[in-house]
Amino acid sequence: MPKALFSRLSAVMNEVRKLQDEKALMSVQTLEVFLTVAAKEGMSSSDIRKLTGIPQPSISRALGDLGDKAVRKGTEGLKLVRVERDPNDLRNTLCYLSPTGKLLAARMAQLMGVDDTKVDGSFVNGAQ
Repeated sequence: MPKALFSRLSAVMNEVRKLQDEKALMSVQTLEVFLTVAAKEGMSSSDIRKLTGIPQPSISRALGDLGDKAVRKGTEGLKLVRVERDPNDLRNTLCYLSPTGKLLAARMAQLMGVDDTKVDGSFVNGAQ
């Protein structure tokens, strides 16, 4: 068994757990949405749905939880993702990592042994 891989995945999950409190629990679906945005910033929510197979209402809820304000009333979001209206199609939204999201993505990459990110979360040589 690849024990090193599982140890690294466990370390990544511990990083995610640090962000959580009783108000903002990150579900597996929400984590998948975060990882999808981290893999390709600027992706639309409908493209995330097509890529992941997660239903659109769940995508919207996950993006709310990952954004400034969670879908649940009175709950603050994790502030890892920012969502903007697509200037070419105002019905669509585009998803990007926030500075905090970039730091988390960089930390996850470090824990997984991927060295294409700097500590500040910016990508080296355009690798994404």
